[in-house]
Amino acid sequence: METNQNQLIVSDPFTETLIRIKARLLCRRSDFSRSDYDDLRQSMRLYLLEKAHWFDPARGNLQAFVTSVLKTWTAMELRHRSRAKRSESLKAVSLERTKVKRGAYFVPLGEVLLEEDGRRLTQTQSLPSIEEFELRKAVEHALAKLEPEDRAMLIHAAEHGVTRTAQAFSLSRRQVVNAIARARVHFEKSGLGSN
Repeated sequence: METNQNQLIVSDPFTETLIRIKARLLCRRSDFSRSDYDDLRQSMRLYLLEKAHWFDPARGNLQAFVTSVLKTWTAMELRHRSRAKRSESLKAVSLERTKVKRGAYFVPLGEVLLEEDGRRLTQTQSLPSIEEFELRKAVEHALAKLEPEDRAMLIHAAEHGVTRTAQAFSLSRRQVVNAIARARVHFEKSGLGSN
C-alpha cells in the first residue's frame, strides 16, 4: 500500500511539472549546467520517494506536501553546491594562464578553443536549417491552438518568468503555472515533447 502511495506521489502530474520547473530553474544558475537537468530531476524523485511515507492526506493536500519536500531538497542541493565550490578540490581554470602545446609552441588555452567548443559545452549548438524550420513551424502551430490570453501569458512567462508574468497580468503564480500546463498539452501534441 505504501509503495503504491509513493508511486502516486512521484507520478502525479503536479509533481512531474514542479520537478521539471525546478530542474530548469536550477540549470539556469551559473553553478549548474543544462547537462545536470536529468540528474536533478532524478534526485528530486528519489528524495520524494524517501520522504513519501510522511505524507498524510488527512493533514494536507499532495501539492503542499510535494512543494514543501522539493523546497527542502532544493535548499539542501544549493548548500551542497555552495560547499563544493568553496572546497579546495574545485579550482577555476584560467583560459589565459593555462598553456597548451600548439605545434612547436605553447599558447593560451583560450586561443585553441573554438566557438563550436563553447556551444557544445553550453549545449547551444545551432540546428540545421531544415530542423530549425520544422521546429519554428511546430511552435507556431502550438501557439495558434492556444487561447489569446494563454498565448500572451506563455510568451511573457518565457521571457520574464512566472512571478513577473503573474504581476504583469494581475494573476496568482498558480494561475500562470496552470496556463503553462494547459499550453504544454498543445506543444506535446505538436511534437515538441515534454522536456
